[in-house]
Amino acid sequence: MTPLNEAQLEQLKEISTHLRQVRQQKSIRIEEIAAQTMIRLGVLQALEQERFEELPEPIFLQGFIRRYGDALGLDGNALSHMLITNVVRQNSKNAHNKNLDKKRNTYIPLVLTYILLLVSASAGLLHTLHPQLTAESVTPEDDNQQSIVSNQ
Repeated sequence: MTPLNEAQLEQLKEISTHLRQVRQQKSIRIEEIAAQTMIRLGVLQALEQERFEELPEPIFLQGFIRRYGDALGLDGNALSHMLITNVVRQNSKNAHNKNLDKKRNTYIPLVLTYILLLVSASAGLLHTLHPQLTAESVTPEDDNQQSIVSNQ
C-alpha cells in the first residue's frame, strides 16, 4: 500500500472504527459483509483491526469502504470520499513540489541558452544587413600590411 501520512491514517482509523461499530450494533457478522460486498474477509478484518499495511492501494480501499458502508445502510460514497480527498490532495501537493524543483534546476541552463541564441541571432542579422562591417572588422591585418608596405 502507498504510505499514508498521519492525517490520512487518522481519517482511515476513524472510518474503520465507525464501520466496525455500526456493524456490531446491527449484529452483522463480518463474514456476511464479506459475502454481500464481495470483499475478501482478510481485507475486511485488516481494515477493522487497523492493520493498514495489509490493505491495498488507496484507490481500491476507497471502493471497499464505499461498498462496506452501503452494505451497512450508511452513505458509503460519503465515507469513501473522506479518505480519497485526503489522498488526492496530498499526492497533488507532492507532485506540485517535485515540478517546482525540476523547474528551478532547469531555469539557469535555459537562460544561458536563450542569451546565446540572442547573441547568435544578433550577429547573424548584423552580418546580413551590413556585410562590409563584418568583413572590415575581421581583416584589420590587411590594412596594417598595406600601411607597412606603403611606409617602406
